[in-house]
Amino acid sequence: MKCTLTELKHKEIIETKTGTMLGKISDIEIDTDDASIVSVIVYGRPRLFGILGRDSDMIIRYSDIDLVGRDTVLISSDEKLSWREQQPRLSFIGKQPNDNESQTAFA
Repeated sequence: MKCTLTELKHKEIIETKTGTMLGKISDIEIDTDDASIVSVIVYGRPRLFGILGRDSDMIIRYSDIDLVGRDTVLISSDEKLSWREQQPRLSFIGKQPNDNESQTAFA
């Protein structure tokens, strides 16, 4: 099955042992050296409509994905997930983003 990055980005992540929906793919990390997908990222849930930021992001290595289906992506265990603390995406007025902050291609 062929899939575009836009189609992959909107698929839901399902953990197969419990049937839990972990969220939708929000971002994709790509290794530019060999043009392969390294991981998919599910953004954390917003707290108080996003006013208080959001929870940590889930990072799922592409090698840990069991199946990419038509509408969903299946992984077998949530033990394979790694988490990263959310960095602020919006800056206050007058604050410039640091040059060393990583930028996402599909945010």
